[in-house]
Amino acid sequence: MTFRFNDELLLSEEDRKLAEKSFPNIYFALDHPQLRSEFQRVDGLAVKAKNSSRRIGCAALVFATVSLLTFPSDPIIKAVLGGSAEQGVSQTLAITGACFGILALIFGNLGLGFGKVKRNWLMKRLITERLRQWHAQYNIAHAVEIAAVATSPDKKAAWLDRRDLSFQRFKRSFIDQISSEYTKYTQISAAAYSGQSITDPKRANAFWIEDTWARAAAQKPDKDQEALVDEIVNALDQTRLTGQIQYTNYVLSSEAKFWSSPAKQIHILGNLSYLLVVFAFAANFVALICALWEQAPDITTILGSLAIAFAILAVGVRAMLEGLRPQRETRRMQFYAAAINHARQSLESARTHAKRIEALATLERASYDEMLEFISSNERARFVL
Repeated sequence: MTFRFNDELLLSEEDRKLAEKSFPNIYFALDHPQLRSEFQRVDGLAVKAKNSSRRIGCAALVFATVSLLTFPSDPIIKAVLGGSAEQGVSQTLAITGACFGILALIFGNLGLGFGKVKRNWLMKRLITERLRQWHAQYNIAHAVEIAAVATSPDKKAAWLDRRDLSFQRFKRSFIDQISSEYTKYTQISAAAYSGQSITDPKRANAFWIEDTWARAAAQKPDKDQEALVDEIVNALDQTRLTGQIQYTNYVLSSEAKFWSSPAKQIHILGNLSYLLVVFAFAANFVALICALWEQAPDITTILGSLAIAFAILAVGVRAMLEGLRPQRETRRMQFYAAAINHARQSLESARTHAKRIEALATLERASYDEMLEFISSNERARFVL
């Protein structure tokens, strides 16, 4: 079965019906059609940009690998085609290698194709992550306010108008200005993900999209509002928090697809790289034995060329690992999983409204730090030999 992403936004009709039945009193706060529409629009563009980025990065590696393979391919092709075809083989391979080498430089090292597309993908992904954070943070910060208006249709309508106005301001100041906003996020040190935002008082509230939300979240509900506030907290727990726990478990497992599973990438590419190195050593060893026996010098040359070819392919696979960075992705997910599991434990043990809000804020802080690490890591990723 395919993993369902972003349940907290109620993207499917099934999710919306379930949420309305489960949380009937505060469903109006969970359902945000304008934000959902914007998210789906940008998310679709992000997926396309990611696929384009990966295709260009992989193409750069393929071009570079093919360019390097033309040299050891020379004696192999000549041996297969025979002496009559030798004259044009070297020239053809040289031209082919040079052309693919230039393409590799353009797509990879120079970044004329890869860098721009990758930046577009990361900007779109930043928007989607901040949209999800906006949705959760707004409900956390306004939990008491939601409880206060939930029983009055007029007050509820006025609250929805205020939320729409706030969202339009966010859209105008952040989404529509993403090019300049993205630069601000890339300048933030990735060390924040290692816990700096938790231990540094200056960064303790940096994850809040609006500074006033931190103060609003600290409000205490009246006794007659506690049941509704608990319903809001339970809704955020079952949609946002549970969804993030399931997501990290999915990514860290081997069940995810290759492009989104660091475990699969390490297993497949790591083993392939190891096998290619073994093949290179085996071919080189056999070539050495043939050379010592002074038998079949052509076979010795071919085996030596195969050893070089296997070594080049192994380097290409290792470069793919460097571009995908599965080890870094695994580490990032492990830290994030630890943080959100801590948030879940804190929420389960909380006995006061303040402690419950603090637990939910811990999740949002972890989400923010994980987002910074994601952008920082992928900014530095390069598909080059």
